[in-house]
Amino acid sequence: MNFLKSAGQTEALKLDVHEAYTLWRAYTDRNASIHHLSMLKYYIHDADFNVYLTKILRDLKKESNTLEQLLQKYSIAGPEPAVDKHKAAGNAQLELDQEVAQVLNRFIRLDVNLMAFSLKFTPTNDDIWSFMVELAKSAINRIDNLVIYMKLKNWLYMPPLYPHVPPDNHEQVAINSITVLWDQLVYRYHNLRQTQFFSTFASDADLIILLKTGIGILQKQIKALEDKMVYYGVSLPKHYPNVTVNIKDKSIIDDKFILNIIRVGMRDALALHASSIQEIIVNDKLRKFFIDMTLSEIDYLSKFTIYGKVKGWVFPTPVLLGVK
Repeated sequence: MNFLKSAGQTEALKLDVHEAYTLWRAYTDRNASIHHLSMLKYYIHDADFNVYLTKILRDLKKESNTLEQLLQKYSIAGPEPAVDKHKAAGNAQLELDQEVAQVLNRFIRLDVNLMAFSLKFTPTNDDIWSFMVELAKSAINRIDNLVIYMKLKNWLYMPPLYPHVPPDNHEQVAINSITVLWDQLVYRYHNLRQTQFFSTFASDADLIILLKTGIGILQKQIKALEDKMVYYGVSLPKHYPNVTVNIKDKSIIDDKFILNIIRVGMRDALALHASSIQEIIVNDKLRKFFIDMTLSEIDYLSKFTIYGKVKGWVFPTPVLLGVK
């Protein structure tokens, strides 16, 4: 029992990069919400809604205070605290410009998520699918351009920097970027092992080619991510052994199931990419790295989905218009 208590106390003193960024992000977002809502509260006319919003603000402030204490406990630098009233008149216009930019940033971040989500489902109308792909690509480029612009204006809250970058590397990288790299790398370890496993069961010649192509892409991405991790001074996680077993009875798992399992992994990867692009704001080069990876993922998902439709292996979405 004493050992368990001692172990628990030791764990309480530890904090990884994801936990540190989660605290910082939660505190920053609540401060921004408090600021936005406090400004908008002056324009509310409905008495009931005023009471409701007041309660929301009170809850957010309480959570913000708790988060601030945790940031101090673990020596994590946070952004400036939220304010309830307008600043001095001389700064009113500048504050409004920054406020609008912050709101715009939130809307565009949401749009990136929605566009990534729109590609989750099997398309019925290929023209609409192609259009949504273009919208997703535009949303990705839009958030990239906005981040660059807001950084020039000093209108973005910058997350804490990762302190363990090698001395000879003068490139700055934030703690959340390390989380993104680690998460993306581990996710590809899983995907590679899964694709290698299912490729041994595949029977269709075209599917086998697609899976082998996917394995090659994953291996290339893993090498690029590992190089980034080493470049920023982060230890690599231990991945799965590269062992493939020859299967005598391939009928145990059919090609339709294999294709859909791989598609799910690709869709989840796309959602992971969309989140990564939004979070990386300190290092523009690293964000561009993930943008390129995301655009490639979209193109390969499109090809994989079209192939599945031709084979009749994907699950069609319920039809609204036309022949059912």
